Amino acid sequence: MNLIDVYIHEVTKRISKNKRDDIGLELKSTIEDMLPEDYSESDIKEVLKKLGNPVEVAASYQDTPRFLIGPQVFNTYIRTIKLVVPWAIFITVVVQMIESIVLYSGEGALLSVMIKTISITIANIISVIVNVLFWITVAFIVIDRSGGNNIRIPFIKDHPEWTPDDLAKVKIIPKEKTISLNDSIFSLLGIVIFSFVYFNANHLLGIYTSHNKGGLKFVMPIFNQDVLLSFAPIILICIVLSVALTLWKWKAGQWTMLIAVANALLQCTGVIVFILMAIHPDLIHSPAVPYIAAITETTSAKILFAVDRILLVSIAIAIIANAFDIYGGFKKARI
Repeated sequence: MNLIDVYIHEVTKRISKNKRDDIGLELKSTIEDMLPEDYSESDIKEVLKKLGNPVEVAASYQDTPRFLIGPQVFNTYIRTIKLVVPWAIFITVVVQMIESIVLYSGEGALLSVMIKTISITIANIISVIVNVLFWITVAFIVIDRSGGNNIRIPFIKDHPEWTPDDLAKVKIIPKEKTISLNDSIFSLLGIVIFSFVYFNANHLLGIYTSHNKGGLKFVMPIFNQDVLLSFAPIILICIVLSVALTLWKWKAGQWTMLIAVANALLQCTGVIVFILMAIHPDLIHSPAVPYIAAITETTSAKILFAVDRILLVSIAIAIIANAFDIYGGFKKARI
């Protein structure tokens, strides 16, 4: 893709989708009219420099003449949000976790405490994000309206004036091939939740009854923790490799053939471990079977039969889901 196409991409990506094609053609025509015959790359750079920063050119195509945050400070505004919001979320989560651990008295089921902690944490994160965005936006509106475009913000590097040479740093990645930041964050969150549940399964995954105070009371675990922990070494390796793969995908920002291969190997390993775990004869905590049979007024044999069917369906779902994930990875890498 040449400099003209990259420049047009940088302008039109900031414009509503229904106008991109028309404005792209108009901009290309304008650039070609400004170029001499038998133009060189330096001629293109000269023309693009005259047109100016793509952010400001995109702003000139907007229907409304003014913005809440003007183009002169918009990049600094975005960089400030990207710096502050993740730290605000991280600090909120850490503070909430510490508070929950310190205040936990040991009463009540661990699952109930976790659900309550997660609910409060999500509510606090939403509140923090809203407040941070509001006050940063207000601050930049004041800066923009007061003409303080050259204000310096701690930890935010001054962005040099735009030049056509900046276009060489632009990476245009097809949307289908892109690995978004949200994907990486959700992957890391999933790994953390799985790790916590796996190593605390004997306190979380089990039979609950209603507590006389209105909460849940943990009766007994469903799974045999000794059997689960016998797979701990390979599980720990898979967790470490999953974190490494997620960080690799985050840094790459797009699917590549190497990432697709690594993802396939990790997914296959995970499915094999899950199958070995599911077919282990002592996976189910033995006292749980007669207890469930008693409260459901049936026999232990029928409960064991139902458990076997559930595990069989779980294995089938795991195989199909991972096959789709592996296929999707290779498909995106080939785009």
